[in-house]
Amino acid sequence: MSDIVDYKIMTDIDGDGIPDDKDACPYNPETYNKYQDTDGCPDSIPADKSAADSDGDGILDKVDKCPTQPETFNGYQDTDGCPDSFIPTLDTDRDGIPDVVDACPLNPEVYNKFQDDDGCPDVVSETMTTYKAPDADGDGIPDIKDACPNEPENFNGYLDWDGCPDTPGATASKLADADHDGIPDNVDQCPTVAERRNGFQDDDGCPDDVVSNSVGDADNDGIPDNVDKCPLVKETYNKYQDTDGCPDSVPSDKLTADTDGDGITDSLDLCPTQPETFNGYQDKDGCPDKFVSTLDTDRDGIPDVVDACP
Repeated sequence: MSDIVDYKIMTDIDGDGIPDDKDACPYNPETYNKYQDTDGCPDSIPADKSAADSDGDGILDKVDKCPTQPETFNGYQDTDGCPDSFIPTLDTDRDGIPDVVDACPLNPEVYNKFQDDDGCPDVVSETMTTYKAPDADGDGIPDIKDACPNEPENFNGYLDWDGCPDTPGATASKLADADHDGIPDNVDQCPTVAERRNGFQDDDGCPDDVVSNSVGDADNDGIPDNVDKCPLVKETYNKYQDTDGCPDSVPSDKLTADTDGDGITDSLDLCPTQPETFNGYQDKDGCPDKFVSTLDTDRDGIPDVVDACP
């Protein structure tokens, strides 16, 4: 019997304790940080041994969303520190979206900023210089803003922006504003014709036949002389009788208490917590009125709703 024992000499060039024949990086020492410590390669994850890494996945607890559950390194959200519900990263069409979440796993996504996360090629050309939003009914209102995407709008001056065919008045809601003048249709006396804001009955919703540039306005307060009770003295715009054209005795001092902000100080306001409805009807009591209309056909300062001879 021979006394010679055969043995294999194991080398470890980088001196990291992992034999070269098992070391994936034989010339670069392993970074022992609990992250793939057996592959023999240095890691980009900090080697600070004092940094907490409870689950030993190489992702420090302070940035690990699942510090007690090791990450599943499979190419899917590998930096969150959490195990994944699926392991495969198969991407048959090679569009960067894994088959498990790809709606079209055999057809690559067309990246054109239109549904780029569904994994499907789009009918929108990726070479288009401008993108046009889908408009199924062809009424010019994009589907995303169209309340009736499959029914074209009938442009008749009433709610033309909602994308639905309509009959004026049939579908108006309390917040509808067909003429876009800022006055809701339910209180707008001319819901399909925009208000002309010229300081004269600007809250009735109707355009006025008073034209400031064709009628004199001596005091330049925005109220034409023919309806200005004080044509030579400017109106004081303080929410108190702002349409009569006269300066008011109501203090504009911001320190004077006016809880409801109607321009009538609390000391004179019968309803200090409810703003006055300035409509020519008991505008000095400081209380809101039961009616909203300010239409004054004969322009005598008395609204039609209380005028015996409107």
